Amino acid sequence: MTPPTRTTPTSTALATSPAASTAPRAHLLADPRLPEVLSRALRKFGMEEYFGYAVVKLVTGETDPRSVICCNTGCHPCAKDYLGASEFVLKELRRKRRRFLFW
Repeated sequence: MTPPTRTTPTSTALATSPAASTAPRAHLLADPRLPEVLSRALRKFGMEEYFGYAVVKLVTGETDPRSVICCNTGCHPCAKDYLGASEFVLKELRRKRRRFLFW
């Protein structure tokens, strides 16, 4: 019998995973602004795109932010970068969309 293999879920698999449905803010995965805001947050904190998966887990609440602790060794990305990026995404998604009406 072959042992099961571990695969890294993609962003589309994240939205359909059972854990995402139990996350307190899983509804944010359906927000069309999420990919663009996430990309801006990663750039702002100097993180590569592949760290976005961990930031999304913090944004949705699937990962408890209290479990992400800085060890003060100067590593990159630091836990503070992850938390800062997730906070940036949450603040941007809370903003109301600006709608301009032209007559």
